[in-house]
Amino acid sequence: MLRTGFSVLVITIFWAGFAGAALADRGKGETTARQGVVKCGGNNFLRLGGTEIQFASYTLRNFDATQPIVVDRMRFFDANGNVLFDTAGGALPLAENGVLGPANSTLNPNQTAQFNSNDILPFLAQTDRPIQLEIEWSAPGHALGLDVITIRIARQRDPVTGAILVERGRHATECRSILLK
Repeated sequence: MLRTGFSVLVITIFWAGFAGAALADRGKGETTARQGVVKCGGNNFLRLGGTEIQFASYTLRNFDATQPIVVDRMRFFDANGNVLFDTAGGALPLAENGVLGPANSTLNPNQTAQFNSNDILPFLAQTDRPIQLEIEWSAPGHALGLDVITIRIARQRDPVTGAILVERGRHATECRSILLK
């Protein structure tokens, strides 16, 4: 009886060690991959006679502590599926915070970059919106997937000067990973 109790105790401790290691891995991130595609929604237009701008702000995050993530391609599509902007064969636009841009497409571990649609796209007619952003990314080794959120922002705008004024509202939405390899 004592031997059976000791065996159960040893097996329980051994199993708890493996389970703890597995749960610690999950705590770092649920999925790792070497490449993927993230899709986001958004908008980019003027309304109320040009006195309000509505645009999307895209926040890209590399939550991995060891692996860099390369943004290989960014493509914007209008509501009809037409390509509005594509970085294939070219450079990324300059991010708001300067982390990514024409000379750098790599998010180092724990870095964050932000792009605003109104810096990249023209204002769209109602028939051409909403938009989609597709981001293709890769990493040299298995990394936590690229995390992206869309923040829809509405701001007051001076229709004469084009100056963007006070914020009227915002709403954040998660983007969706549609392909991980």
